[in-house]
Amino acid sequence: MNRPALVATLVAATVLAACAPATSGGSAGPGTAANGEAVTVRVAELSTANALTLGRASGHVDDALGSAGARAEWLGPFTVPPVAYEALLAGRADAGSTGASRLVTWAADDQDLVAFALETYSGDSQGVVAAPGVPAAGVADLRGRTVAVGPAPGGTGDYVLALALADAGLTGDDVEKVYLPDSDAAAAFAAGSIDAWSTYDQFFATASSTRGAVVLARGDAMGSHNASVHVVRRAFAQEHPDAVRALYDGLVAQASAVADDPAQVADLYAAAGAPDEAVAVIRTFDVPAIVPVDDAGVARLQALARDYAELGFVAAEPDMARVSLDVTASRP
Repeated sequence: MNRPALVATLVAATVLAACAPATSGGSAGPGTAANGEAVTVRVAELSTANALTLGRASGHVDDALGSAGARAEWLGPFTVPPVAYEALLAGRADAGSTGASRLVTWAADDQDLVAFALETYSGDSQGVVAAPGVPAAGVADLRGRTVAVGPAPGGTGDYVLALALADAGLTGDDVEKVYLPDSDAAAAFAAGSIDAWSTYDQFFATASSTRGAVVLARGDAMGSHNASVHVVRRAFAQEHPDAVRALYDGLVAQASAVADDPAQVADLYAAAGAPDEAVAVIRTFDVPAIVPVDDAGVARLQALARDYAELGFVAAEPDMARVSLDVTASRP
């Protein structure tokens, strides 16, 4: 299988979740709307194996919402994350997932989304990979070379590259950053049109399992403060706090299931036809945990926001407490 096809396979893995019903309901309860009907949470689902997408496939999220008298309306899966983000920002979706780096830029732009769960990990699923044939043994060897970092400035790839460059005594001005959607970056990487790729998750597995590619840096060795975050519209959280708490409970249940059987994430990709080399990389990734956005969670987000201000990705360090919601502190 060629590398662009591999990315298509990996991105398609969570499309398996689409076999589940579009909505899931439950009996009336705290999640019941004023008109007596169950509260519907419109969830923008990404094509990646995080706790939310896995929780849909397993039923943990729908079960948790149903127990609170709420139900999910699943939108997607979105293979292009910015499309899902636009749905959230435009109010066409109530909840979804993103990287904490994106949350920082939203906070800086005063977007009204709040994080209600952190999906934390060591950072070993993020890094910078030199393309086959590029004479690079370390990040310093990328001086003057092209590096794909994602579709827009300030994303996870941009952040990981900035940390790697700083560790090597370089800055973003020392390389030529190329902004490409992940699927296009994969094609460019395979074709040798770019010299390196700073990326994450299944795309990092794609790049690092490419024959002849060299992993130059990984997030777990660079002091990355990044994480995945699950977000909800502030207005929805204020109107339906029980539904948001139930959504969090579904994520916790799914994370617990993965902790008991870490292989299920890689197995999902393998079942979708991913080559053994990529699946082997995914199997080495740290198992994420779902934690609340409590004081410790806010501190982690604030450290990332500080990084973003110092790296010039945002004009000023935003107050991350303003975009954080600790659902565990508001239980009845």
